[in-house]
Amino acid sequence: MPYCTKCGRQLQEGEVCSCTDANTQQSAQSQNNYGSTPQQPYQNYQNQPNPQGFAPNGYPQGYPNQYYGQPMPPQKKSKAWILAIIIPVGIVILLILGILAAILVPAMLGYTKKSKMSSENSFANSMGKAANTAIIELEEEGEKVKGKYIICSNKNDNVAVPFDIARFNEKFNKYLDSEKLEKHEYFILVIDGIVQYTAVSEDWTNKKKMVGTCPASTLDGTRIYMTNGETSLSTDTKTLDYLYWDTYDKVFNK
Repeated sequence: MPYCTKCGRQLQEGEVCSCTDANTQQSAQSQNNYGSTPQQPYQNYQNQPNPQGFAPNGYPQGYPNQYYGQPMPPQKKSKAWILAIIIPVGIVILLILGILAAILVPAMLGYTKKSKMSSENSFANSMGKAANTAIIELEEEGEKVKGKYIICSNKNDNVAVPFDIARFNEKFNKYLDSEKLEKHEYFILVIDGIVQYTAVSEDWTNKKKMVGTCPASTLDGTRIYMTNGETSLSTDTKTLDYLYWDTYDKVFNK
């Protein structure tokens, strides 16, 4: 009596075991699904072409070690060392600039102040010369010029002027820069027809406005009129108004 070679079951004569039929059906179904013998996993044998979807190194495309067998790209160099140099250098530069500013700014302010003082003294000197010339012309025209008097930019503060002040101003103004003269206040002390002292400033009472004086043996500050006809350097800031009344007292109230 025959037996099944697959499962070992005893068969009747001419009988086919059911397990054989099941295996046959399963094989046929596999052929219908895949069209042929089932695909085997890809093995990258030497000199065999790579199937679609695989990289040259035999790994699927996108596999993390995609540089396998190739030189790795160079790593980017850190730039932290640049900042480590720039920051300290920048701090040192700022400190140097601060020190230079602390030194140069006061020096520049001092230079500006001296320059302004020199300009005001120079204008006072020009004003004294113009007044002397105008007085000489008035004297040549027969005007009385002797005595002690003060000629002032504020007509109400003229003191004991012996001649027509309008005629004086006409002659006086033509020797000076009219634009600069309009921006200044002044007074001029005259004794016996000769200018003894001149003071000029852009304001009567503002201490921030420098006062130029003549005569000025130096150009470093305002000078005060003295009773002996000389001047002394002021130790502090004086206004034009202060100098006017100080001179008035020394000349008329001594």
